[in-house]
Amino acid sequence: MVRTVGRGVWSALCGLRLEHFTFVMATGIVSTAVANSGADDLARVLFWIGLVGYGVLAVGTVLGLVRRQWSVRAELHDGACSALAFVAAGGVLSAHATSTGSTTLALVLIVVSGVAWFVLQHGVLASLVVRASTGDGPRSLSMFDGTWFLLVVSTQALAVSLGAWSKIVHTDVGATLAVLAWGLGVLQLIVIACLVSARLLVVGVGRDDDVSPYWVFLGSGAITILGAAEVLGAAYDQILLSPELIGGVAMAIWAFVTWMLLPTVALQVWQELRSGSRGRYRAALWSAVFPIGMYGESSRQLGFIRGTSWLDTLGTWEAWVALGAWIAVALGLVSAIGGLVAGGAPRWRRS
Repeated sequence: MVRTVGRGVWSALCGLRLEHFTFVMATGIVSTAVANSGADDLARVLFWIGLVGYGVLAVGTVLGLVRRQWSVRAELHDGACSALAFVAAGGVLSAHATSTGSTTLALVLIVVSGVAWFVLQHGVLASLVVRASTGDGPRSLSMFDGTWFLLVVSTQALAVSLGAWSKIVHTDVGATLAVLAWGLGVLQLIVIACLVSARLLVVGVGRDDDVSPYWVFLGSGAITILGAAEVLGAAYDQILLSPELIGGVAMAIWAFVTWMLLPTVALQVWQELRSGSRGRYRAALWSAVFPIGMYGESSRQLGFIRGTSWLDTLGTWEAWVALGAWIAVALGLVSAIGGLVAGGAPRWRRS
């Protein structure tokens, strides 16, 4: 029995992939949101859960790579942009670490995430061009699902972490890199939003398609708002963009994300209620928790920086909604782990 459980745990650990870092993304932003709502002890627990999760996932993905159960090339080919969850997770944890005074840990996470961002983003684009040129893979709009917004999220996660870190250590280099990353992320958001919207309108959502990743649409907009707030906080350390421009763009994106909330919720409810829906736990559900937490925290930060009290209040209270969503999905994860210990097959994949 013990040997069977051990083999199951080892198999599950080696089966982890970069895409599973969405758990850390969600946990990290919820910990930050509840910390800014006054629950410091709870935030500390969530942060350590996220940090330990980051370590376990890192070990598991390295083991899987060493054992040749996956490769970076295959991950970029099959999972598209889902591998960029690793970059976003590091950026979110870094920003929280900075807020607790752990600037060295924050800098390490920024450097690791920055290197991974460079490799994975260019790898995704190279893979896309090669597949289109050789005919290896689909050329239709159906390939552009919600995971493509992780291109934006990973870039803005670097902007958030650099902005938060630069504000504390007072470095103009970090602040300049933050505003450059934020500007790039805004442009990426426009391009990806057009591609994914075209896919939804032209191709639609199939019965076997998981709609949870489309929540990243909201997450990419929300983290762009948070990135703007962090850049505004370090505004005096950079001279590339005016605070008025950054603040105006951020408010426009906030309005758009708020407008998209109801259609996204309706899409998720539609999938959960239809016949043959995916009722069980799946890692993609963390993609839905992340934007819920990010929307509240970005609203609070933007309201605080711009002096908009109602926005600050909205974001503060929304943190508890995000915590409720995190607990619900976490219970599903615990149930899945319990099934694994009992001898069931691990179900870690997106589908």
